[in-house]
Amino acid sequence: MAAHPAPAHPLLRVWRHPLLEPFNRASSWDRLLGLANPAWSLSEPRARVVDTVDEAPGVKSVWLKPNARFRGFRAGQHTLLELEVDGARHARCFSFSHAPRRDGLLRLTIRHKPEGPVSTAAHALHKGAVVRLGQAQGDFALPAGEQPLLMLSAGSGITPMLPMLQLLADAHQATGVGRDVVLVHSGRNEAETVFANELRELARRLPSLRLHLHESARAGRLDAGAIAQHVPDWARREILLCGPDGFMRAVEAMHTQAGAGTRLQVESFGRRQHVARPDAERHAVEWEVGAQARTFTVESGQNLLDAAEAAGLQPRFGCRRGICHTCQCRKRSGIVHNQLTGRLSGPGEEWIQLCISTPLSDIELAP
Repeated sequence: MAAHPAPAHPLLRVWRHPLLEPFNRASSWDRLLGLANPAWSLSEPRARVVDTVDEAPGVKSVWLKPNARFRGFRAGQHTLLELEVDGARHARCFSFSHAPRRDGLLRLTIRHKPEGPVSTAAHALHKGAVVRLGQAQGDFALPAGEQPLLMLSAGSGITPMLPMLQLLADAHQATGVGRDVVLVHSGRNEAETVFANELRELARRLPSLRLHLHESARAGRLDAGAIAQHVPDWARREILLCGPDGFMRAVEAMHTQAGAGTRLQVESFGRRQHVARPDAERHAVEWEVGAQARTFTVESGQNLLDAAEAAGLQPRFGCRRGICHTCQCRKRSGIVHNQLTGRLSGPGEEWIQLCISTPLSDIELAP
């Protein structure tokens, strides 16, 4: 005989009553908790600004104290910072620029972009302000083992490198053993090189670190020739790479042409330029924007967000990595390939993310 489930406790039945349903949602409790402390939440990571530091012209670090919902991070990872701008939420990804600390404080270092609503709002943050965070994401990390490392960065690309160097320096001070590391970092000049003094202090703490600060205004662009000059044995090293798109493509080409057998790890910020191919297949995209329909062309392999921006449209986006869903859009017809999961959509109506969707047919989109 099948066992019947035990009846629910009378108090539980009362709690599940439809009239009390709003109180069963974490968002409802979040609103109540927020009246006492905006950083408190049962459902989402939030953080309070405890300090801001000007690091270089147009570059500011924001120190944050996260609530208990934040689950921590590994050196090299990033988070989604969400701020309210003119009544709307906007989000962008930023790397943690300091290794995990015992006091739990987080440091995000943000370069101001006049056209960027999040960076503009972040530079206006004041002590005591509360922001929303995503959980830590990303696989950019120190390679395991003791193989020699080469870190290549330019501009804001230094931010994920710093926490790794801090961990290596701490390990050296604890054990007396230092890993063979070379960091080549490019900045415009001494004044505009973010964390130059902090990097020199790390080189003092980690004697096995060779530091090359490349000033592009004086020595020209950091290219394959300059890298090979700084680090003649670069091809036998594990490589960590982060910086502007053009810089990263040059290093990737250098690595490919040399047939280097070592592993190359890449971390990118924002949009990576799509390289057009004359023989690539192209698809038409019709997008309903307000009362009008806009049409543009997308090349196979190009994501819909990049193509829309190239056509002069300004769709909402956040992380450009398929994490935040800010660029989610309704596909009315057509087939797309999800670059994150590898799956193909159906031909009919469904929700897709522009930043990770590439077309396999003509596409019709709606808001």
